[in-house]
Amino acid sequence: RISAMSQEVIKTYCTIETCFAFKLPPRTGAGQYSAKTWGDHIWQGKCKMLAKGEKGMILLENEDGSFFAKSMVDKDTKLEGVVDSSRYFVLQVIGDGGRRAFVGVGFGDRSHAFDLKSAIQRFQNILKAEEDAKQGGIKVPEEDFSLGAGQQIKINLTKDKLKKKSPSEKKKKSKKTKKSKKKEDVPEDWVTF
Repeated sequence: RISAMSQEVIKTYCTIETCFAFKLPPRTGAGQYSAKTWGDHIWQGKCKMLAKGEKGMILLENEDGSFFAKSMVDKDTKLEGVVDSSRYFVLQVIGDGGRRAFVGVGFGDRSHAFDLKSAIQRFQNILKAEEDAKQGGIKVPEEDFSLGAGQQIKINLTKDKLKKKSPSEKKKKSKKTKKSKKKEDVPEDWVTF
């Protein structure tokens, strides 16, 4: 018998209705890919970012619900960008039989690319928070911010500053010349702690 607490929930971090996959040309040198060299797309469908427990996955889903490819997401996953666009990325995908390959992934809208990057980042932030919690929480530097013996904090409040002034009163006040105040000129209604 399986208890409800032991079942992990599949979370959907984002679903992008239109996504394109491209066959990548051979990389020239150590530089980044350029999306303009990819040619026409070889696939079109949905892109989903899902997670179950500590395992995340980007799924490229066909219209019939089957999968074109999947890419694992963990705490270190980063999308490899391209030189000439913020809408295209390189993904390492896992096909049937565990074969790995790199494909280009692109979106028609820049906001969709941002949504995918944000979904990955949210998932990774959750993983980090859970890891920190297991290790005893977030470490806060132990500093003493209390006041020393004899130290005081002064908070100065005046009735004038607490009242709302009309724009005409503000103009009158700005026309007056300001005098420099000395310590003896502090109004009596200021509060000292």
